[in-house]
Amino acid sequence: MPDSALALSPEFQSFKSSLTRQRITVEDNSGEGVWTVYDTGPNTVRCPLIMIAPLSGTPEVYYKQVLALSSKGIRVLALEGPVCWSEGRWCSSFRHLLYHFNLDKVHLFGAGLGGYLAQKFAEITFRNPMVMSLILCNTFSDTSEYSKGMMPSLFYMMPTFALKRHVLGSFPTVSNNRHITDSIDFMVEQVEKIERSALASRLVIGCTKNYVEPQRLRHQPITLIEVFDNPGISLTMQEDLQKCYPEAKRAQLKSGGSFPYLLPPTRLTSTS
Repeated sequence: MPDSALALSPEFQSFKSSLTRQRITVEDNSGEGVWTVYDTGPNTVRCPLIMIAPLSGTPEVYYKQVLALSSKGIRVLALEGPVCWSEGRWCSSFRHLLYHFNLDKVHLFGAGLGGYLAQKFAEITFRNPMVMSLILCNTFSDTSEYSKGMMPSLFYMMPTFALKRHVLGSFPTVSNNRHITDSIDFMVEQVEKIERSALASRLVIGCTKNYVEPQRLRHQPITLIEVFDNPGISLTMQEDLQKCYPEAKRAQLKSGGSFPYLLPPTRLTSTS
């Protein structure tokens, strides 16, 4: 049974009971992949907001924002991808997922690794744009800092407990803010839900040296959500992202920690 305050909250229980967790198999040139998707709001909307799960979570981490936005008539798909060992494979599978839903235009929200993958998808589709806007939260455009001293191939062989320890080791440990403390407890439970192969593949992508080509994205509306207190990424990575998109709208939160999408919905949605 879940122990965290957020997992036991009426709001999260409402999310779980009112929305169907879909498991959708798509096939591309590299084979099959199974996506986990929560689709809410008017299904007649052909250009929805898609929220891509971070490395350390499932689509459930966006439950507060999904409920708030769908109540305003906005169609939102919160999702996590299949086991993919490269961002190219992930992007190919994601494109086929959009075909499954008959979508050719979308807005993307991504946090952490989810934000990096959102940028990569916008980059590879820039000649025939499918991404209408990007909202990037506590994310990065270059994996160099994570790849330093790392051998991504090790993640293929690591046992589950070692992978989870690696991820949890990056979590903040203390906060005087009750909302942030509750969000950390909830995210620890999220990590426990992720299967070994899924966690390993996300770490391989995040720790393999690569970068986004920002010149291919500068024509798009981009919002950077920046958190001042322990955002989970280094100041250097934040500044590099800002340099990539000098014309981006910058939405700033004085507090929110590493997981601001678990804040009360009005605080996050009002910034973007």
